[in-house]
Amino acid sequence: MAASSPSQVESAREVFFGHKGLPVDQIGHAILRSWIRCADLGLDARAAPHPDAPTASEIRLLHEKHEALRRICRPEIDALYNEARELSGIVILTNASGDILDAVGDPSFADKAAQVSLRPGAQWSEDGTGTNAIGTAIAERRPVIVNGAEHYFQDHSGLSCSATPIIDPRGATIGVLDISTPASQPGGFMMGMIRMAVEQIEHRLFRRGFDGCQTVRFQTDPALLGVAREGILVFKDGVVVAANRRGLSLAGRTWDGLDSVRAEEIFDGRLASGRLRGHDGREFHAQVDGDGDMPVPQPARSLDDIELDTIRRALALHGGNVSAAARALNIHRSTIYRRISDLG
Repeated sequence: MAASSPSQVESAREVFFGHKGLPVDQIGHAILRSWIRCADLGLDARAAPHPDAPTASEIRLLHEKHEALRRICRPEIDALYNEARELSGIVILTNASGDILDAVGDPSFADKAAQVSLRPGAQWSEDGTGTNAIGTAIAERRPVIVNGAEHYFQDHSGLSCSATPIIDPRGATIGVLDISTPASQPGGFMMGMIRMAVEQIEHRLFRRGFDGCQTVRFQTDPALLGVAREGILVFKDGVVVAANRRGLSLAGRTWDGLDSVRAEEIFDGRLASGRLRGHDGREFHAQVDGDGDMPVPQPARSLDDIELDTIRRALALHGGNVSAAARALNIHRSTIYRRISDLG
């Protein structure tokens, strides 16, 4: 359903927390499911959550444990840093449990966010912090926006948060990328950029390859081979053992198919670079690792390159109208103006 207005959210809170029923037509389904989970845990929405403040040594140990995740996400966090500052917000990286590893962005908002424990070392899963974009993205395993009073705890109503889980090639959630801003900034402005950043991170997880396996990179558009928008399926002895989300989507499969779905159930013919035909009749351009006819892969583009290309196409489609392009991309106008300035 469409994003709820502040009045709809307040009405939904009155119904739900007043034990008058379920406001299914007033609030997003993901938010309502989260409220129900939090209520089942016995959380009091009117209480002030007081998570334990982590010590410096605890934060250091957390960083050491997740150094590989922090390192692979660093380019995207750096790329989103200016976007977050522009919206007076912060970029947040957590592990799979919702423990905040990094939080960077606008210094003044970072200070305010720290007052509600939105800082490194703090735990933002639903069971401790109620409905919030990080915890709810982990629970739902999909991108989530939580604006203002959609947060379970009233103390968090000053936040607007957008988060996307980071999924590894075996389908496990390994972290979450989030941007949190004051509630006056609609969270939807940043979701497109966050999802693009997570695609880049997940794509990078396939760089090392898989011993004894065939990696099939495929797309309907050959220009998308070698970049984050390509589908990836990894086969061992003809069975899918790893994938990215786009590969599963193109193949019409889900994570449940790992270790059971065979190549011949997805593609017709031998796995080879060039053209592959899916069982639904679609033709794909493919690159198969280890194949002698493998085309030269295109160099992977940075998040900035992809963002610039996307903005150029949106501006062209809307006749140079910045406001219309910003609405289509779900980003702030100032982001487009800054990128235009960068282009000279």
